[in-house]
Formats: sequence, structure tokens, C-alpha cells
Amino acid sequence: MVTCASTTQNAHDMTVKKFITLTILLLIFLTVFCGTAQASDLKIVYPPDKSLYTQPQLRVTGVAPNSLKKVIIILKNREGTKEYTSSIYNDAFSQLIELTKGENSISINAKKKISHSVYYTDGNKVPEDYTAFVVHSKNDLTGDCAKCHLPPVNGSVEYQYVEQQLSCITDKCHANYGQKESQHGPFADRECIECHNPHGTEFKNFTFDTRAQLCFRCHDEAEVMASAGEYVHFPVAKGECLSCHEPHESNLAYHLKRDTISDLCMGCHTKTTTEYEFLHEPFESGDCNACHAPHVSEHKGLLFEGGKDLCLMCHEVRKEEFERKYVHEPVGKDCSICHDPHGSNAIAHLRTLKDKDGKYIPYKKPLTESCLNCHRKLDPQVADQIENSKVTHKPVQDGKCTECHTPHSTNFTKQLKEQLKDICFKCHPKIKKILTERLFKHGATKTNGCAQCHLVHGSNRKKLLRAQYSQEYQGKYDQKKFELCFGCHNVKTIEEKVSLSTGFRNGSKNLHFAHVNRGDKGRFCITCHETHASDQEKHIRKNLTFKKKFKITIEFTKTATGGGCVVGCHRPRKYDRDNPVKLLVK
Repeated sequence: MVTCASTTQNAHDMTVKKFITLTILLLIFLTVFCGTAQASDLKIVYPPDKSLYTQPQLRVTGVAPNSLKKVIIILKNREGTKEYTSSIYNDAFSQLIELTKGENSISINAKKKISHSVYYTDGNKVPEDYTAFVVHSKNDLTGDCAKCHLPPVNGSVEYQYVEQQLSCITDKCHANYGQKESQHGPFADRECIECHNPHGTEFKNFTFDTRAQLCFRCHDEAEVMASAGEYVHFPVAKGECLSCHEPHESNLAYHLKRDTISDLCMGCHTKTTTEYEFLHEPFESGDCNACHAPHVSEHKGLLFEGGKDLCLMCHEVRKEEFERKYVHEPVGKDCSICHDPHGSNAIAHLRTLKDKDGKYIPYKKPLTESCLNCHRKLDPQVADQIENSKVTHKPVQDGKCTECHTPHSTNFTKQLKEQLKDICFKCHPKIKKILTERLFKHGATKTNGCAQCHLVHGSNRKKLLRAQYSQEYQGKYDQKKFELCFGCHNVKTIEEKVSLSTGFRNGSKNLHFAHVNRGDKGRFCITCHETHASDQEKHIRKNLTFKKKFKITIEFTKTATGGGCVVGCHRPRKYDRDNPVKLLVK
């Protein structure tokens, strides 16, 4: 029994020793493990290492396991060492510290040393190995993590963003914000942390990124768009979204800057003026985006379409006007060759010459001046007729080129609105009546040839005649007086006493010569002939008023080989080319 009892006691003692040993080992393991966990889970989130600040107060924030209860933040600088004790809540800590100019070392008491170096400067001295950091001027709110973050999930100390729980707009802060009509989405939802990091960043206004890259965090389609077009608006190319857009709010759609779109555009495009008399309607109403894409385009000037296709977006009812047989050359290229798409001092905002300051010069006849912009070079002779003739056509006098010409396209040559004679008849109804009702027409008038005798723009002669044509009934013959007639008619029919060149002869005796060459009493063309048309053959006139007093009638009869006339200025006479008639006037 004694032996048995002794054996039992020895076994019990061995069990107790093993338990104590295992307990000690477990405690050592837990101590080492927990210490390691605490050291590895401890982290300074803000400020970043090697960051530079221009304000003395700085909030240190970080994550740590709740088991530590508190952390000691150690600040070292040229003034010495200072310790701050910060409690841990929801695995996070936050502490406001005061920096000294120059380098400041921030560390946390832990088995594994955690230390960040920051630099505080007034701007006079900036070390190269530090990155400037911009922080919110209010440090108190950045320590309240739960206002923007979720607490740790499943033991993780990585904080996640949630919807912002506090508003940045209060009576004391940003009180003037939130009153305008067009608000940026994150701002409208009061999600300021979508763009701003209240703890600070290296970018102005502590945004998450700089320039367009910040916008592209959400507007990824805009990033693609900015590089997709052949022509890119220069603020877009530079990544300056805020040149046009307010990041928070404005009274314009798309939270654009300024009071109107035109004010916004004119902020850069100052050479475009609204002072002209005639303004293009979209420009006058301030709707620049009616023609221009604000970001990118495949067309020069950031236009939505090229050439006349842009204009036809609004002027579609005039499309047919651009598709006739003869298209005005500028129309085939670009409407803006003739029209200023913004405005000018000419009707239909036509382009004219500009002064040294780039502004359109006012003209009494702006339409004419607009046409001459090109036609001085293209048709110098016509331009000279318009500008320097002693006698100008009435539409030219009035500066109304479009009385006769259509500026876009036409089915008639010379950009005429219709057949030349039909245009002439609108203003010259008496001539129309003569040519319509009389039987025998002058050759030029048969072929739509008003311009064969008349210069349609201007001339140095009466009735816009191309050459000299005497309006006298009698006088001394001079070939120069009849240059117009001799442009078509053979001069021999007048100047050769004996000639077979004319049908008005008795045998070979030239009766034109006989009428014209009578000293100071020679008969001129209009004595016997109508200019445009007559009811008698050879367009012989029926009557004439001689010396403004006497009305003389003429009756002409044509035969196969000659003819005859009964006239008040001499006895009835006949002539025959094959069998000459006697008793003719000598």
C-alpha cells in the first residue's frame, strides 16, 4: 500500500509540472505574438513621411489595435522632445501637435520604431527631399474618423470610405456655398471627400489629384474624349477643366463659370466683339455651343461640322439654294469666307475690310465691299467698273449686288438669278414691251445679249454702253462715234463709197455711205434704225422726232433684191442691188 501511494503521488507531481511548463510557454508565445501584432498593426497614416508644411499645427492620425488603449506620440525638433498621449478608439488615434520651424521627427512608442519626418517652413527654405503637403486649415474635424470612415471590419484596421456624415457648409465654414442652381454632383450630395482629402495632399486645395486627373477619377469618358478629337480646346489640352467649370456650383448649366456662356468664352476670346450692327443669332443670344464643341472636335475651330454642313444644321430650309448648277466658289468651300459667323457691320454679317485693330470698317455699301473683297483680285476690270465708272448701274449705286446675282448657287451663268434679259426687264419694263411686241429684233437682243452692248456694272458712257454710240440724228461722220456698232458690223458698210459688203446698195453704190457722208448733215444710225427692235425689217424705225419739233414717219418695204422707203426727209426712193434704180439722192 505504501509503494502504491508513493507511485500515485509522483505521477500527480509530474502532471502539475507539465501544466505549469505549458502555461509558461503559452504566456511567452502570447506575449511575443501580441507584441509583434501590436507593433505591426500600429501605423501613422498622416502626416506622410518626408512631407513639408507651411502651418505650425498638424494633426497626427493613425491606426492601432484597441488592446493598446493609448499611444505615446514623441515629437523631436530643435526645441527638444515633447510627448503627447493619445487614446485609441475604434482602432484609431488622433492628436494635434505643434511644429517648430525646420525638421520635426514624429515617432510612436512601439517595439518596432515607427517614425515620420516632416518639415515646417515659412517658404524661405524648402529642402529638396521633402514634398510640399497642403492640409485643411481646420484640424479639429480631421480627428473625428467616424464622420467619414467605417470602423475596422473583421479585425482589419484598414478604414473604408463611406458617405460623408458631416456637412462642410455651416454658419462658420463655407457659409456662402450651396446657394446656386447648378451644383457638381459630389458637392450637391455634400460628399466633399470625393475630391478633397481633409488630412492633406500634395495638391492645391488638398485634392486627391491635380487638374484634369482629378476630374478623370469620375469622368473617365472625358479622359478618352480629350485625346480622341483632332482639334482639342486648349484648356482641355492643358488639363485645365477649372478654366471653364466651377468645381462646386454656379448659376450656369454644367456648373460653368461666369454669368453666361458668352461671358465665359469672351474671357479668353477677347478679339470677338459684340459691338457690330449685325450679329449672328446664336452669338447674339450668347449660345456659343450652338456651333462650337466645348472640348474636342474633328473640325477646325471646334465646330460641330465642317463648311456649309455646320450652317445647314440650322439653315436646312435653304439647302436647295446650295445645290444648283453653278455654285459660288466660296459656298463650295466654307460659308465663313463671306460670312463672319459671329457678326460684322454688313447685312447677313458679311465680311468686309478691317482696320488695324482687327475691327470691321463701316461702309455705306457693305454688300458691295464684301463682294469686292474677292473680286478686286478675281475680276479687276469689273471691280474698276464698280468703283470708278462715271455712270453706274442703279443696283451698283445702291450697293445691291444681289438684285441681279444670287450669292450661293444658281442655274444661270455669272451667278445670275435668272436669264440676263429677264433680270433687265424687271427694272426696264418699257424695253421688255418693245422686245416682246415688236416683230424684228436687233441680233444682240435675240441671244439674251444685253451685255453685248451694255456694261452691267458701270461705264464712262451714257446708258452703260460698252463703247461710243452717238445719240445724235445728224452730224459729221467720225468712226469713233460708232465704236459700239463696229464691234459687230463691218466698218466697210459705212466708209466705202462703192461696196458689196452691205445689202443697202443700189447696184454697187453704198447707200449707207451716201446717207452718212454728207458733211455736217450726215445721217447717223439712230436716224433710221431702232436700237432694240422694230416692226419693220432691218429694224427700221417707224418715226423719229427731228430737232425735237418735227415728227417724221418712215415706211420701209423690203424686196428680194432691195427695197424702198417713204420718208418725210426726201421723196420716196427705191434701190436694187441687181438692177440699179435711177433718180436716187446724190
